Amino acid sequence: MRSLPKLLGLLAGICWAAAWPAEARAVTASVPERAPSLMGEAVTFDLTIGDAIGPVQVRWDMGDETRTEFTVGDVQQVHTYAAPGHYPVLATVKDDVGFTSVAFVHTVHRPLVTGSAAGSTDLVYDRLNAKVYTANYENDSVSVLDTGALIRVAEVPVARGPVGLALTAQGKLWVLHRDAHSLSIIDTASLAVESEVMLPYASQPMGLAISPTGDAAYVTLMAVGKLLKLDVASGAVVAELVLGGTPRGVSVSHDGAQVYVTRFISEDSHGEVARIDAATFQVSTRFALAADTTTEDTDQQGRGLPNYLFSVGLSPDGLFAWVPGKKDNIFRGPFRDQLGLTDDNTVRPLVALLNVAEGVEDVARRIDLDDRNLPNQVVFTPLGDYAFVSVAGSALVEVRDAYTGEFVTALKETGFAPRGLALTETDKLFVHASLSRTVAVYDVADVVSSHDLITKKLADIPTVAAERLDAQVLRGKQLFFNSADIRMSDQGYISCASCHFDGAEDGRVWDFGSVGEGLRNTVSLVGRRGTGHGNTNWSGSFDEIQDADDNIRDLFGGKGFLGAEQLAAGTVATPRGDKKAGLSPELDALAAFLGSLDTYRPSPFRNADGSLTEDGVAGRAIFQRLGCGFCHTGPDGTDSARGKLHDVGTVKPSSGLRAGEPLFGIDTPTLNGVWETAPYLHDGSAPTLRDVLVTANPEDRHAFTSGLSEGELGQLIAYVQQLDGTVDAEPSEDQPAPSEAGGFLGLGCSARGGPSGGRAPLLAFALVASSMAIGARRRRPS
Repeated sequence: MRSLPKLLGLLAGICWAAAWPAEARAVTASVPERAPSLMGEAVTFDLTIGDAIGPVQVRWDMGDETRTEFTVGDVQQVHTYAAPGHYPVLATVKDDVGFTSVAFVHTVHRPLVTGSAAGSTDLVYDRLNAKVYTANYENDSVSVLDTGALIRVAEVPVARGPVGLALTAQGKLWVLHRDAHSLSIIDTASLAVESEVMLPYASQPMGLAISPTGDAAYVTLMAVGKLLKLDVASGAVVAELVLGGTPRGVSVSHDGAQVYVTRFISEDSHGEVARIDAATFQVSTRFALAADTTTEDTDQQGRGLPNYLFSVGLSPDGLFAWVPGKKDNIFRGPFRDQLGLTDDNTVRPLVALLNVAEGVEDVARRIDLDDRNLPNQVVFTPLGDYAFVSVAGSALVEVRDAYTGEFVTALKETGFAPRGLALTETDKLFVHASLSRTVAVYDVADVVSSHDLITKKLADIPTVAAERLDAQVLRGKQLFFNSADIRMSDQGYISCASCHFDGAEDGRVWDFGSVGEGLRNTVSLVGRRGTGHGNTNWSGSFDEIQDADDNIRDLFGGKGFLGAEQLAAGTVATPRGDKKAGLSPELDALAAFLGSLDTYRPSPFRNADGSLTEDGVAGRAIFQRLGCGFCHTGPDGTDSARGKLHDVGTVKPSSGLRAGEPLFGIDTPTLNGVWETAPYLHDGSAPTLRDVLVTANPEDRHAFTSGLSEGELGQLIAYVQQLDGTVDAEPSEDQPAPSEAGGFLGLGCSARGGPSGGRAPLLAFALVASSMAIGARRRRPS
């Protein structure tokens, strides 16, 4: 079986050869009917011949290694294909004067299931009303597009942070809100918001799917590791299931019997998709996506751990689930295998194929999308023979042969960060370019029919009437995601979003020894306001966001956003050297975007009203008593702005350097939002907060925690888990004040840049100054 581009090229060559010499083509031939057929069933091809002179001989090549010899009058061929695929059929015809040929691709498909699967998406097609709806996250709205006129007909205001959409059979549009932790229900006839269902506080609902049977809806809660089952009529929660991890994408099988949920951020050992039996609402299978440790790293392939598993696309034959994500090459680096990270072998995109019947990943069929970045959603043609894959970081949609996994073609110029996809019965593909605020529409009929690779872009439909983001901030976010810009990434694999999707972190520890650092745990950028806390990176190696141009050139393989003459001036080329700000509009836009990330996501460990729990209040007193605010000072809970670096016993040979210079200590990061950023410490060596305080703190150099009871230790952890920028009320007068005892007891911290000889309590596991006004005003992070 050959991929469609190869097939069409082959057939074009055959037809050209058959047409020579031109004067020999008196005879004509055609196969008028060539509809797709089912594997294992006989298909009949009838050849219509005209203008023949003398006896006509026909030779057939069925495309599956089955061929006939020239036979007089063989104008009909009945054939059975044993496997699905796209087969190049060639009938060569000759008479007494000359010859001609008929060539085409015949599609053979597997038996199809009844009905269609459902999956979480930010774009949904309403066939009954000929409408497409999009969730506009930063603009708190839902757009309504007419699929005939290809225009926006309405924009409906909704609650904060809409991320998911689903349609009920009763004509209701469900809208899932990450930031408002709620669900809105819109009547599609009146476009009125009829009701809003509140979901658990700070739970970060991310994925929404309504069962094709219409009897249940499912919502993933990424912050608390749960899946909810909801009543479709009322939206009420009827059951919840603890999955653990960071559940994100959710899909439901065609018959409503099985629910599939992706774990967005993987463990270090493997990626994971959970399959839940809808009837019992229990996990029946956990598909493990194995880390690839053996593939040779080249410019077209590489090792890596499956991560950022966005969604599950269920094939129309019910046999496979396609899971788009990325591979993180955490096995490479000078401290790991003595090989430096390269732009080809740091992160690579993947699509994993799960064998639904066997309950395992078909590792041999795992797809590596070459020169791409951040694939995130998959939809199939009705026969399931082609898959459309939106690739957010590459601003395009790939078309893949669903049977071979091979590349067919790419739909480019989608706009920035394409995510949701919908294919209509008229072969129009709608693509939500989320950061361009448009929906791109393509005519893909020729691809769907296997006739040709030709696609036609029909429209770019604006989705938002009035943009809420500042123009420079939006431009910065577009640049942050886009690896198709050669200045960002030469090969197209890496953008800032590759490790910081939506500004957050990927849970990985990278070996940056090749760029003058060491083992570095990815830092979340959410809430930090760019350089609002001071220098950036664990080593404080950059004093402005524009210094990221160094990483773009050295690690991403990009050309960079500064020219050679600019870099040659003074010490511009040196981190913490002459300022880069103002030299590049693009770098300034990136800085503006990161500066806009001024709010943390609320902690689900708090009470439902957002207040500290009883353990959290007790933990705050312990935090104050231990003097943790010595380094985690001021409203941001860090002394980073003073250029302080501290060694609390965690600096080791694998910590490497500071931008090529000696590393004497680690920058103090805030504890705000630490509840969702495991693992901890600059090298990720502490899997949990308890490990930070105990396992990685054997000599109490980090904080005097050995004197705490297990109960007190649990209260301290509870408090730290609840730090999210909220300004909490101080204890009332009838509550005892925290004891001074133990505040500075024999901690013996070693701190470069701190008080000389001081016995300073350093809580360097991400650290923040508890009772201070931390992040006084909360806004939604982008």
